[in-house]
Amino acid sequence: MDSRRLERIILLILLLLNVFLLSVVLSDAVETRRNDAETTASITALLQENGIGVADGAIRLQPAPVPCVLTRDIQREGEKVKKLIGDYTPEDVGGNIIFYRGEKGQVLLRGSGELDVLLDSRAAAIRGGEERTAQRVLRSIGVTAVSADGTDGTAFYCCCENLPVYNAVLQFDFTENSLSMISGTRLFDNLTKSADGKGMDSVSVLLRFIEIVRSEGFICSQINGMQPGYLMSVTRSGEAELTPVWRIETDAGALMIDAETGKTENRLT
Repeated sequence: MDSRRLERIILLILLLLNVFLLSVVLSDAVETRRNDAETTASITALLQENGIGVADGAIRLQPAPVPCVLTRDIQREGEKVKKLIGDYTPEDVGGNIIFYRGEKGQVLLRGSGELDVLLDSRAAAIRGGEERTAQRVLRSIGVTAVSADGTDGTAFYCCCENLPVYNAVLQFDFTENSLSMISGTRLFDNLTKSADGKGMDSVSVLLRFIEIVRSEGFICSQINGMQPGYLMSVTRSGEAELTPVWRIETDAGALMIDAETGKTENRLT
């Protein structure tokens, strides 16, 4: 057999192998979608049996977030402060509290994550409205955040791994022409993920939600959405744990469920 004919045979075999592998991948994808649809239909039916409707697209099959630990990093903290107020002079005032006095304002950062920022008119002029100005400032200091519920676009949940931390809220206040103050609770700078997150996924937490409705007197008639996220607990000065939670939006308000314990949470600011 000449070499050219052998090459053609090898290429044909490889082509057939690729076609086979592609068909396996597509078949698995179709099977996964079918299983997901059946699971969603089953949990929707169970909720409806308990008198709870489900808005279109409100249920998505998702795993629980992974628990995390955050620690303070003074160097990274200082880099962010400089972007806000320019060159600064730091002062350690004790108790893991640092006061930064800069060219364009002042920043007070605590080991609890609480902060107070006072800016002069040069720091952040309003451009495109207050919400866009706040978002621009957040991006400039490398903070990912989303608008907090029920606000006018001047309060934001800080995010970890693109998920909201519901009790780490930053409030922005403005004068007529510029951002004047930021207050609230930030996330610390360094992130360590847990290797053994075994929290409830979206299906498991909905089953737990049904238990809560039955046993704890939470009354609602429809689920409008659900979102994984975190709650932050400061374990010691400069260090915090992020606990995975699910926030379930209903026509009667939001219910927060700890993804590890199944307990309802009310630690919102």
